[in-house]
Amino acid sequence: MRQFKIASSLLVVLFMTATIAATTLEKQVGDFLLQVSDDGGAFNIKYNPPSSSNATNFFVSHDDFASTYFSVMLDDVIYRLRRSSVSTIRLLEEEHGAGLRLGIKDKLNVNMIFSFAPQFSGDGQGAVKVEIVMENISAETRKVALKGVFDTLLGENSGVHFVTARFPYVSTESSFLDMADLQWVRSSNGNESVQFLFDGNGITSPRMVALANKDLLTGDIWTPVIKDGRTFNSVFSYNNSAVCALWEPMILTPSTSGTITFYITFASRAKIPPTAQFLGAKGSLVSGDDYDKITYSDASGVVYTVGDLTDTMLNRRYIEDLLNRIRKLEEDPEHIDRNELLRLNAELDAILEKIRRL
Repeated sequence: MRQFKIASSLLVVLFMTATIAATTLEKQVGDFLLQVSDDGGAFNIKYNPPSSSNATNFFVSHDDFASTYFSVMLDDVIYRLRRSSVSTIRLLEEEHGAGLRLGIKDKLNVNMIFSFAPQFSGDGQGAVKVEIVMENISAETRKVALKGVFDTLLGENSGVHFVTARFPYVSTESSFLDMADLQWVRSSNGNESVQFLFDGNGITSPRMVALANKDLLTGDIWTPVIKDGRTFNSVFSYNNSAVCALWEPMILTPSTSGTITFYITFASRAKIPPTAQFLGAKGSLVSGDDYDKITYSDASGVVYTVGDLTDTMLNRRYIEDLLNRIRKLEEDPEHIDRNELLRLNAELDAILEKIRRL
């Protein structure tokens, strides 16, 4: 009888663990509401004026917005950043937004931060800065890549699913490799609009943006196979379009991190969402108070970060050692580790910039 009671108790505990209720953290700015879920590792933005009962989701809201999410490829293994695929997950309440901190075993930590841009009060226009910080917590060098899938719905009833800076409408499956030409992707129902800024100052440009049926983009293949001109239909859903962005892989040595940054802007009452012009001229090294988190971006848009600088890193001996390591790499061009060289140069740029500001 005692064994039966123990077994029953264990089943209750397991059942309770398996059915942990999802928690959603919300942050309102003006007429816009940001929602972040710790179950699907997902987020939503909606037009939600406090003075009205009418609200409009910008992304599909089923199952805690689970069809809008990020994945990482760690070495050759794909992890969808949701509770069922990671070791730990918890919500982060930010001053101007919300976020998630996820852990993948003892290999990688991922911080997903969504922050309202202070340039907009949310009255008819708004912007959210999206920062995905991936930190190698293992003792080995790791190759890490990021993928985002965003299940939009505003444009599906308009017939014009998407608009970009180059194309006045995109109503069939398409892919883009030149973000400077694409600049942004917008989905709109005529009144509310959501827009992804994929090129601009401080933005990590993806290596590929795909517009296709949601089922295709959420499949098991990391890089979706796109057929330009195909409809947004699938066996399971009709007229169901979504956005997929893939960024270049990073090589992260132990205790280093890489950051992907882009913006989601939005508007209501038939206004146009802000473009990247509000970020200033493209190419400046730093922005705002982030100078001690300097990033280095190569020609492909791959961003390497060195994290917060310590006083030790400002020491003359440390800087001389850093220069020697860079020099040794450059002396062997046939066997040069390009990613390591970029990382070291990023660290040097960060140090010099902070010294200039002291």
